[in-house]
Amino acid sequence: MSDPRGEWSDLAERTEALAMQRMMLQQSPETAELLGISAPDLADGVQTVVVRDPMWGYWNKALGFCATVQEATVDAAVARARDQSVAAFALQVQPRAVPPEWSDITERHGLVEGMTFVKCFGRAEPREVETDLRIERLTAADAEAFTRVMAVGFEFEETAEAHAMFDSPQYFDGDWAAYGAYDGDVLVAVARMLVVPETDAVALFGAATVPEGRGRGAQAALLDARIREARDRGIGFASAETWRETDENPNPSQHNLRRAGLAEVHIRPSWVWRNPASS
Repeated sequence: MSDPRGEWSDLAERTEALAMQRMMLQQSPETAELLGISAPDLADGVQTVVVRDPMWGYWNKALGFCATVQEATVDAAVARARDQSVAAFALQVQPRAVPPEWSDITERHGLVEGMTFVKCFGRAEPREVETDLRIERLTAADAEAFTRVMAVGFEFEETAEAHAMFDSPQYFDGDWAAYGAYDGDVLVAVARMLVVPETDAVALFGAATVPEGRGRGAQAALLDARIREARDRGIGFASAETWRETDENPNPSQHNLRRAGLAEVHIRPSWVWRNPASS
C-alpha cells in the first residue's frame, strides 16, 4: 500500500486553512469591526488578519499552501499586514511547498524562524480513555465559561474583546461543536471542533485546560469525544496541529494525537514577520 502522507499533508493544510478562515468570516459584523478581522484567500492558501487580536497575535497567519509558494505571495501577505497595521504575523509553509530560494525570500522580507509545529492527520479512531472528570458537549449557554478556560489555559487576558471573539453562539452548533471537562460543576478544560466537508475531515483545535484540571486525562478524553462525534457524523478524517516537543519542552498533546491514530504528516516552522512600525 502506498504511503498516504503526501496527500494527507495537503489535506491537513487545507483543513486548517478553511477552519481558520471560517472562524474569521463567521464572526458577527460587530465583532469583525471591533477586532479588525478579515480572511482573504492568498494564492492557494488563506491569510487571516485580526488587527486587535485578544490572543497575542496568534490568529494572524498565512497558511494552507499546497503549491510551491512564490515570492509574490509573500509580498502580498507582508503588504496586507503592513497596510492593516498588524503587529506581527506567521507565514506557515509545509515542506514540499517551500521554494529552493526560500532562505533568500525570508531574508529579503525580514521573516525570522519561530516556533515549530507538527501537523497531524489521519483516520482517527475512538478509544478508551481514563479520566476522573465528566465530559459534556457544550452549548452557547457555556460560551463565557469556555472563553474563561481558554484565557487561563493559553494565558491571555479575559477581556471583552476575547469574549467577543470566542463566545459567539454559532461556534457551538451546526458544523461546529465544543466539549468541556468538569470537576464537579466546575469547567476545567475545553476543546473545539469544526467539520470541513471539502476535506472530509474534522479540524480539532481550541483545546485548553486550567491548572487544577491538568494531569487528569482531560484532553485525551476531549479528543476522543470529538473524534466520536466526527465518526457519528460520517467524517472520514481528523486534523490537528501541536507544537513540536523537545527534551526540554515535552508536549502531552503530541502523544495524545499519536495514540488517537493520527499520523505526523509533516513538521512546519512558523516564519514570523514583525511590523517595524510596532517596535
